[in-house]
Amino acid sequence: MEFVIDFLYVKDGDAIIIWGRDPQIKDYIFFLDGGNEGNGRAIVDHYQKWIKPHLYKEHIIAFINSHPHRDHINGLIEVVAELGNDINYGIYNDPVEFISNELREKIKKSALNKEDDDIVHLYKSFQKVQELNGLCKKFNIEKIEALSDQFNYNNIKIVSPTRKYYKEKVQQFTNIDFLKQVSYAKSYTEISDEDESLKPCVVVDEKNDASPENLSATVIQLVDSKGNKYLLTSDAGVESFEEMESNGYNCNNHVFVQLPHHGSRRNVSTKWIAKFNPQFYIASAEGNKKHPRKAVISCIRKNLPNCKIYSTSKKKNTISYTTDKSIFPNRYWGPAEEL
Repeated sequence: MEFVIDFLYVKDGDAIIIWGRDPQIKDYIFFLDGGNEGNGRAIVDHYQKWIKPHLYKEHIIAFINSHPHRDHINGLIEVVAELGNDINYGIYNDPVEFISNELREKIKKSALNKEDDDIVHLYKSFQKVQELNGLCKKFNIEKIEALSDQFNYNNIKIVSPTRKYYKEKVQQFTNIDFLKQVSYAKSYTEISDEDESLKPCVVVDEKNDASPENLSATVIQLVDSKGNKYLLTSDAGVESFEEMESNGYNCNNHVFVQLPHHGSRRNVSTKWIAKFNPQFYIASAEGNKKHPRKAVISCIRKNLPNCKIYSTSKKKNTISYTTDKSIFPNRYWGPAEEL
């Protein structure tokens, strides 16, 4: 199988369309997340202009939600609402299915009483997943859990989370007492420009993302006909990658790796920047102080001097990669510019 992977610019959000093709046989379309509310229209327009007219008669269309944060799920809901009649599968996790009805009601009550910002955020995520559930029911879309135990094919597979790991993270991010003690909703630390420039890897390694919601996000591997690997990381983090490796995933030597969480310093480390060792990194990012983080970019250049770095923020436009241009239509696009 060969692929076109389109990273659409949706500011600080993720909206990726994966077009897989078995030459002369079948096409596979995966809408991976959809950015924020209002981004769905641009995603549908991109699909209808650049992909749909060229699909084989035999094709499958699916959507994947990495995790139900608003910058991933809100625009995806709009895509599914518009294209639902054409979508065969919905690949996502519903955290409510992993907790008791009693706990769900406690979370709802706490959120409606606005007891804690993180609990309000969690309950809104629950509501968005319920919207996806409703759309799947409306359009008769078959649901598949976004777990490595459930979605594991030769050319496209979820490599994290496992069911066991996901359940562990759900138990953490639905624990009301735990959420009241932490503050994921507002977490920002000012870093000096001097530190980012002179000791970028120290800045990157200072503190890893401990948000169990982010760590439960799906990580997807694509493998083309030549055995080349591509990794899409959404908002996963260092613990996610360590869990993948412990389950047998070979984390080395990729053509490209998506910088997790829009290039945030919290979601990678110097060790993992070097271990992935891709030909290039790519970020879905707005281009602000945090995303992609200057320290992350500098740390990559320090450890992997031959590695190229791209971001949708560079030209505020789509970045596309094609594994074999001979089997896909020529879009006559120019080359992407490096950061």
